[in-house]
Amino acid sequence: MKSTLSWSSVSLAGLLGFTAATASPALLAQDASPELERIAVTGSYIKRVRHEDATPLQIIDASTIEASGHITLTDVLRDLTVNTGNSYDEQYTSSFSAGSASVGLRGLSPKNTLVLVNGQRVSNYGFALGTQDTFVDLNALPLGVVERIEVLKDGASSVYGSDAIAGVINIILRNDVQRTTVKASAGAATEGSLEQYGAGLVSGVGDLVNDGYNLTFSYDYLSRERLDASDRRFTRSGDFRDQPGGRLAGWSAQGANYLDDPQNPRAFDNCPGASELRDRDDFTAGAEGQVCAFNAQPYNTLQPEIERHQLSLQGTWQVSNDLQAYSELLYSNNRSSHIFGSPLTVGAGLRAYDQSSGSLVDIPVAFAVGHPANDGTSPLPFEYTFFDIGERQKANKQDFHRVAAGLRYQGLDWDWSVNLLNSQSRQREYVDNFVNRYVFEQVLADGSYDFINGNNDPAVVDALRLDTRRPGFYELNSVNFNASTRLTELAYGPLSIAFGADWREEQMDAGTSPEVLSGTELRPAINLVKGKREVLAGFVELDVPLWQDLNLSVASRYDHYDDFGSAWSPKLALHYVLADDWLLRGAWSRGFRAPSLPEIADSNTISYGSVIDPNDPIEPGVRRGFTQIRSGNPELDAERSTNINAGVVWSPTRDFSTAFDVFEVKQDDIIAPDNAQFIVNNPDQYGDRIRRDSAGRLQIITNQYRNQGTRTTRGFDIDLSYRLSLAGAPLQLTSTWSRLLAYEQALVAGQAAVDGAGNNLFGALPKWKGSSQARWLLQDWQFSINADYTSSYEQRIASSSSNPGLHSSVDSYWEFGTQLAYQGIADTRITLTVNNLFNEQPPFDPAGGAYGFDMTQYNLRGRVIDLALSYTF
Repeated sequence: MKSTLSWSSVSLAGLLGFTAATASPALLAQDASPELERIAVTGSYIKRVRHEDATPLQIIDASTIEASGHITLTDVLRDLTVNTGNSYDEQYTSSFSAGSASVGLRGLSPKNTLVLVNGQRVSNYGFALGTQDTFVDLNALPLGVVERIEVLKDGASSVYGSDAIAGVINIILRNDVQRTTVKASAGAATEGSLEQYGAGLVSGVGDLVNDGYNLTFSYDYLSRERLDASDRRFTRSGDFRDQPGGRLAGWSAQGANYLDDPQNPRAFDNCPGASELRDRDDFTAGAEGQVCAFNAQPYNTLQPEIERHQLSLQGTWQVSNDLQAYSELLYSNNRSSHIFGSPLTVGAGLRAYDQSSGSLVDIPVAFAVGHPANDGTSPLPFEYTFFDIGERQKANKQDFHRVAAGLRYQGLDWDWSVNLLNSQSRQREYVDNFVNRYVFEQVLADGSYDFINGNNDPAVVDALRLDTRRPGFYELNSVNFNASTRLTELAYGPLSIAFGADWREEQMDAGTSPEVLSGTELRPAINLVKGKREVLAGFVELDVPLWQDLNLSVASRYDHYDDFGSAWSPKLALHYVLADDWLLRGAWSRGFRAPSLPEIADSNTISYGSVIDPNDPIEPGVRRGFTQIRSGNPELDAERSTNINAGVVWSPTRDFSTAFDVFEVKQDDIIAPDNAQFIVNNPDQYGDRIRRDSAGRLQIITNQYRNQGTRTTRGFDIDLSYRLSLAGAPLQLTSTWSRLLAYEQALVAGQAAVDGAGNNLFGALPKWKGSSQARWLLQDWQFSINADYTSSYEQRIASSSSNPGLHSSVDSYWEFGTQLAYQGIADTRITLTVNNLFNEQPPFDPAGGAYGFDMTQYNLRGRVIDLALSYTF
């Protein structure tokens, strides 16, 4: 379905270019005219002459995007107040899907939010987020040609099927451009090395009305320099002990210790490389002795270096008065690179992959008896960091495309469309400066590498160095048909129906390198996924006028998946135009999310995480790294949901509109591995899933995806828009706020549910998020101010016993941006944008580790000044 809003049917918010989510009944009294164009909006296939509906729809138009100053689609969507948490952008560099970006409404993660372009699906990214979630990479989609973004803040499985539990993001592209606009921009952060350069072109030929065809082309280019933790004062030192609950989180105390006595490790006489001798008390309160440690912040990337090329081509042919043919091409080539981590440290818990078992084998790290570094009578374990090999680096390359074609018919009685689509996302991840296991074992045995003094032959160092490549692939093919018509005229309006059918095929093949499979790479991370599925679906939708201005919408969809089974998704919705200025609305629906291919298909994951280990025998309460082994589960059922929405819209004048909507999403059979922190905290229950070394230190946790219990999310949204005159010029104000009342879920299946709203038990989920914008248009000038707010949240991952001095909450945060635009030169626009005007740093979060903040909520780019010039001819 492609949404084609006519000017006369756009809500007050759309008319003013606001980010409001409400239609204005006062403006829509004229909509009874049969001459108005019937329109389709996100969430329904029935075309109407009025824009308001029973579900809340937020519209972000091109002028609002322009005034925000954002230059990527990712940054635009991260400002959504319903994008509460648990979604990431490219700063999440430690992910299996590094370099990508996603959006997740209501804090329910990206897998529960459906992303469409022109009403049609888009291929998922070729690697999974967090090894589990499949998602659309926002970095593959252009921004320069976006006409508007429609955000449906309600479940829509009855229309679209899987993934629409939390809502739908529908990105509508311009498709009837007849002039050419070129744009160039340059910007930089006022602190650090971040610079960014952009260019764009939007052009078109042909007029649908006069010529019977149109071709619209766009090209977006973006280049941004890398920003490392050592570039910002906030993170440079790695020492957060001046913050409540802060530690030397940016320092590594591993890498240069004998481990002959784990209770009292003995430091090397000469600390190697960048490490230096420090007291153990710096890292663990009350601990005695010294260790070699180093500041790891030069090896932590805050924002990767990126280069993106994004193309779109849309063709529309007016075959007859009622019939259009169309084709669309989206293509992007994205590259990103970053420092993955400090030089590899070897020591206790070092492992390599064993393909025969699909598991790991231990690699001993010890000086044998007779080794020059061991004058004892038994092997001597040790830790060591290969500073001479260099920092570990990653680079990601993505080639993405989507090709769509179809026919659209709009006659007096019927509307129908047929759509064919192919979309692919192909990834290559390149990793440099890892360590070759077999060479390591050889030099450890023959003494050809000097671990003590670090004076090594460059040829030996080069032989240890290992570079690898990892492939990823996702493909989507689909054919769908939908039609709508008016069945009959009832006493209070037309009885309308829409129906259709979908066929879809998806496949994912995320691999790893030959070096990993052969056991050559030390400390490998693996997310092997190979799966394919086919989906058949049919749906029907009715719009029934029950009374004057009271409409009932009924929808039902049946989906059949060849891997897990079937799902039925009904929906009932009411909206009532109570008066010229009041609208009441409410909806109840059932939805589902099919298990992702990483969850249900043949998958094997080896990943690394950290937990606070209260049972660590050496340093109780230390944050200890561990290896997690996880596999897919073909017995999974789909997640099911029940969505309830109710709201009221009040628009007493053409210049003022407000909406208040409450929501509840209850999910059953949510799919997740058990919470690792809970497992470690309860060894009596889960001891068989915890493996420790001979000294009792945590090494491995085994896990599997399974249907857990339930999750209930509740909250409300407030949307305001107001237009007034200031100094004789229009001033436009909008403000959107979202309140999370509850996020209830069990940490482990079978346990009592706990509430994650306002804390970080299930990822940082602040209770309040707000986004406001003011735009003042004075002759040839436009001035805008943007303000984004995130409320404080409780620190619940760590505890005061494990982190003495811990602050109980993470502070609230305001960020302001401003823009000044001048259009006094014919066909030219000059724009100066300052994002993060006051250079506010994110609030400190001790659970943020070496970064010191929660990256699902914030970034550390700081104040960024950008100058842009566009010209239309």
